[in-house]
Amino acid sequence: MAANALPNQTLTIKHIPGSDPPSFMLIRQHDGKTSQSVPVVSPISVPVEGRPNSNLLRELQWYLETFLDYPFPPETEHAERILEALRNWGERAFRALFDDRFTERMLDDATRDYSKVYLRISSDDPRVLAWPWEALCDPELGYLAQTCQLVRQLNTLRNPQPLPESLPKDRVNILLVVARPYEQDLRFRTLARPLVELIERERLPASVDLLRPPTFEQLRKHLREHPSYYHILHFDGHGVYSTDALDSGDGYSLQGSEGKLVFETGDGEPDLIPAEKLSTLLKECAVPVAVLNACQSAMTSNDSSDPFASVAMALLRSGMREVVAMAYSLYMSGAQQFLPEFYRSLFHEGSMAVAVKAGRQQMWQHDKRVCVRGEFPLQDWLLPVLYQQDPLNFSFAKEAGKSASRECKLPEELRYDKDPHGFIGRDSAILELERAMRRATPSILIHGLGGIGKTTLAQGFLQWLAKTGGLEYPPFWFSFQEIRSAEFVLNRMGEGLLGGHFPTLPMEQKVGSLAHTLRENGFVIIWDNFESAAGIAGTAVEANLSESDRKLLAELLDQLRGGKTKVIVTSRSKEEWLSPQQRFVLRLGGLDREERWEYCNAVIRGWARQLTGMIKI
Repeated sequence: MAANALPNQTLTIKHIPGSDPPSFMLIRQHDGKTSQSVPVVSPISVPVEGRPNSNLLRELQWYLETFLDYPFPPETEHAERILEALRNWGERAFRALFDDRFTERMLDDATRDYSKVYLRISSDDPRVLAWPWEALCDPELGYLAQTCQLVRQLNTLRNPQPLPESLPKDRVNILLVVARPYEQDLRFRTLARPLVELIERERLPASVDLLRPPTFEQLRKHLREHPSYYHILHFDGHGVYSTDALDSGDGYSLQGSEGKLVFETGDGEPDLIPAEKLSTLLKECAVPVAVLNACQSAMTSNDSSDPFASVAMALLRSGMREVVAMAYSLYMSGAQQFLPEFYRSLFHEGSMAVAVKAGRQQMWQHDKRVCVRGEFPLQDWLLPVLYQQDPLNFSFAKEAGKSASRECKLPEELRYDKDPHGFIGRDSAILELERAMRRATPSILIHGLGGIGKTTLAQGFLQWLAKTGGLEYPPFWFSFQEIRSAEFVLNRMGEGLLGGHFPTLPMEQKVGSLAHTLRENGFVIIWDNFESAAGIAGTAVEANLSESDRKLLAELLDQLRGGKTKVIVTSRSKEEWLSPQQRFVLRLGGLDREERWEYCNAVIRGWARQLTGMIKI
């Protein structure tokens, strides 16, 4: 697997170190010709009308991060003035770089097909790299980032180590880190689920593994256990760039501005990991590419002289070849436009630079963002930036075709949703289940009213585990509406795991040997409609199991405590005959407001399809 060869249409805008005002020369890739150095006005020096004590960079951050909190007059006029100043700076910078006869000829030679132009911004000055280069604007053709491949590069960073020969070539392996440690956080699978479904729906040559749990220590452990396996590390969570000092307790403490990614602790609390720590501790297990859907992950401050205070550039120093990051805070509705198109293009075209451009174009075309006005246009397409030291050629994914999908460990009857409208929402419940799977408690009780969706949730969770590398083995599913003895449950699992002789063993040996195997291996067992085991007093639900049978199941749970296997129980009853040490209770209510509307829309679409079919008949 080789790096991408740079195209002949490559132009490098190289910053002259120490120049004041900042000056740049243009280098043409295929013949090495260079232009004279020319100064380019810094956006920090550019005023915005009506803001005499501010500058373009400060106002641009307000526009991208704060404007949609109150997108009404007079702030709408304020936003328009910022966009006008941004375009003016982009055109002014373009003319400074390409306005003499020599550089104009260089550009003309490269831009016979603008879509193939590869434009590199090369510097070691974090203040220069923080300029909104995506706003470079040809007065005749518009913003270059909408037509060209535009990347940033560090001048003096040493080249990364050669790619290992063992890196898979049959598909793209993605390690997904989803960290949602805050109480009022985003929905758990807001971005992860569309990515997983895109790969499944379009049968893309890729597989996704979810990091469980999403701690920084688990990330290092998992990468060490899977060397030369992952092509992409995708972080879906929060980032911050601040001037606060942070002491991680491991000796990593920096004063001044520094970027951080927010992982989780083992208890699900926020764990801010600074850029320097990321760089140092990931060197031994760096993957080629990182995609950071994290606010401010590419941000640097105007007063910083250390390029590696930025999370994106710190990951480059750790040995990564390409990093996609966000220059400012990105709205979730913007990320939902960028990421699917980015990945779709990456798998089809094989180039990170082309994929980022496709994602920006999608954001440009679909610019409505969710806010207090419902939706309102926001020009946030310049937020995703690509840092690239040695591009990775992903064309092997295209050549692999659509036959490299991960083998599904679910039985055929569990692969398809029981609900005709599909598995919708339940992100908060899925997150609770993910965290409960890490508890010592052997079982997770999904408790709720009849028809609330307990069985659907259990099946949907199994499908989520199967699609994200969370199932080591095929699961066991038992519906207790039809079960009359605990021995039946033990025998079916024992036969599958320990052989056909299992039913002939004494009962005590059955429980002990089965529990030992389950403790040592990570199985998922579903006990569905478990209210039928003990019955519900005052209802028509009678007990299918005797008290001695129930004690057998409780004994099995006792022996599974602290082991790798988890039993997921669905029941209309609270099953209080099981102790708190035997069960963790997840109380399931109705869908939340957004999920209810999503479900209603799915029902209406289903009715519409049926009516259309009837009319055709």
